[in-house]
Amino acid sequence: MTDTIGRVEQPETDAVLAHWQAEKPRLTVLAYNMLGVWAQAEDIVGAVGEQVFTMAPTSAAQVHNWPGFLTTLTTRRAIDVLRSAQHQRTQYVGSWLPEPIDRAVLPEDAAINDSMLRLGVLHLLEELPASSRAAYVLHHAMGYTALNIAEVLETSPGAVRQMLSRASKKLGQSPAPEREDTGLSAMLSQIVQAIHQTDAEGVVRLLAQDAALYSDGGGKVRAAINPVFGARRIARFLIGIERKNPGRNIFSGQVNGEPALLFTMEGRRDVVIIDIAEGVIQRILQVSNPEKLGQVGRNWTPLPR
Repeated sequence: MTDTIGRVEQPETDAVLAHWQAEKPRLTVLAYNMLGVWAQAEDIVGAVGEQVFTMAPTSAAQVHNWPGFLTTLTTRRAIDVLRSAQHQRTQYVGSWLPEPIDRAVLPEDAAINDSMLRLGVLHLLEELPASSRAAYVLHHAMGYTALNIAEVLETSPGAVRQMLSRASKKLGQSPAPEREDTGLSAMLSQIVQAIHQTDAEGVVRLLAQDAALYSDGGGKVRAAINPVFGARRIARFLIGIERKNPGRNIFSGQVNGEPALLFTMEGRRDVVIIDIAEGVIQRILQVSNPEKLGQVGRNWTPLPR
């Protein structure tokens, strides 16, 4: 039965609620993997909850695979939101980077490949169209086959394989980031010391010659509007910031399950992560937009200067 507003009544509601609550952590991480913004991910999963709570009992009874059904609803909503967001991001001031998330926010039992949540990976995924990103995330983060993905995207398995192939070729143009956290932490410490000592050559030695630095201030704080390319230009940029802000506090911690740095000074915070490929820093991502730093947490350890 349904009530006067069409909501599924007890006991159907209890069963639907239990399915949604059980899948909510995984769905939120899935949506975040699609969008790179935690609040938008939560909104999508909440909307999916409203959608299933108002299903007719006969429709709810026909769902035999709730995890799959909820994944499909979440993915389709995320695609719609991402298409709109991608248009808006073309008007963004400077580089648009994903929102860094404290590892404590991410559920441990989300059944998502952790490496897909790294900020560098999310940044690379921004290059893909919405449907291709959905296919790539479902395949690499959740282990979906082309047949599974085809059902979600309402297309053919052959079309999905083409999406995955094109996405892999496009993303494959960038060196794959290494995932060894000890190496990342050591490299972060080395670059902090080189910058603090204004050792430009020391910074250059840590960078790939074709390294890139992306800085996201969102028009809220000062940041490089365009990416900085090349080891020597990046070294000059980083040392220039240090000379202008010698009293910054520096902390080490983790965001998105990977080592990160937090720089603080009055009225400003910057979260920095690096991608290492072949033993050198390939990419530096600096998130400074205060609207994107609400989920970085407080688990940061001061670094000596």
